[in-house]
Amino acid sequence: MSNQTPSIPLYYLLPLRLWVGLSFVIAGQNKLGRGNWGADFAPNVEGFISSNLENAWGFYRPFLEGVVLTNTSTFAVLVAWGELLFGLSVLLGLFTRVGAAVGIFIIANFTFTIGRGIWLPGMDAAYIFALFTLAWAGAGRAYGVDMLMRKRWPKVPLT
Repeated sequence: MSNQTPSIPLYYLLPLRLWVGLSFVIAGQNKLGRGNWGADFAPNVEGFISSNLENAWGFYRPFLEGVVLTNTSTFAVLVAWGELLFGLSVLLGLFTRVGAAVGIFIIANFTFTIGRGIWLPGMDAAYIFALFTLAWAGAGRAYGVDMLMRKRWPKVPLT
């Protein structure tokens, strides 16, 4: 009997990586397409937060009221570019672990705002668990830029 742990080839995660990456590239493009580098998405951010403020997690509500609602244009730009850039990172397999961590952070903030747990069934949980899987496995090493970088710099943990 072998002591080796069976491993799944990373290319099995390629469809998941492409789906998650493309989903967020499209989401970011839609927000940036409103104009002004994403700042024109600010009314949507304000409306979303205002309508969910009552349900937001208690520890997160003061941040939403004191920081986000007073700077909606800044946060609209951050969300739009964050979604686009982390989506591209995951889609291209370029620093996939970092991109997936950014994605988890963005989705966690969204769930804190709507007052929902990430452990509850739904797309938010699916994205978080998908991103965690992609980060943990280093999925960019299967047909991604991380694969090329890993050959050149094998000890860099970001790939």
